[in-house]
Amino acid sequence: MLTRETLWSASRPTLGEFKSHIRVTSTDLDEELRVKLNAAINAAENEIGQIIAPSRFTFSGRFSASAPVPGPVQRIESVTVDGEEIPVEDMDVEEFCIRFPESVSGSRMKIVFLSGPGQDLPFDIRAAILLHAAALFNNPVDTVETLPKASTNLLRPYRRFANGK
Repeated sequence: MLTRETLWSASRPTLGEFKSHIRVTSTDLDEELRVKLNAAINAAENEIGQIIAPSRFTFSGRFSASAPVPGPVQRIESVTVDGEEIPVEDMDVEEFCIRFPESVSGSRMKIVFLSGPGQDLPFDIRAAILLHAAALFNNPVDTVETLPKASTNLLRPYRRFANGK
């Protein structure tokens, strides 16, 4: 089972960047703007199939020598196998996979790790998120879209499909 705790306070773009983008200087609408920004970040994640918002994931279940993860691993916080702590420095980390050393085996495992792109979110992904969030704020009604939006086109090069292409 994989659970996710999104760390919105570390998310990029920030609420301040979004407010600057739409030229809002007061704090009256901060909560509404935060909701629109977070929705735009989620929409971008769904569009490209990658983690954008920094998140803490907990992966638990039957032991496997390797665990595919939904986004780039920034840091492993803890690892246990059958309740016994495994040193995180013994783990082999690739961008989308965590592997146990060959000497480790068991029946149940739990891995807690941080995932996300870090501080260097590409500018076109930032722009796509800000454009989408601004559209949600400026026109808060459900509409039919027939043509691709600029924000969708900016995200297109970052899409990942199930087969890794």
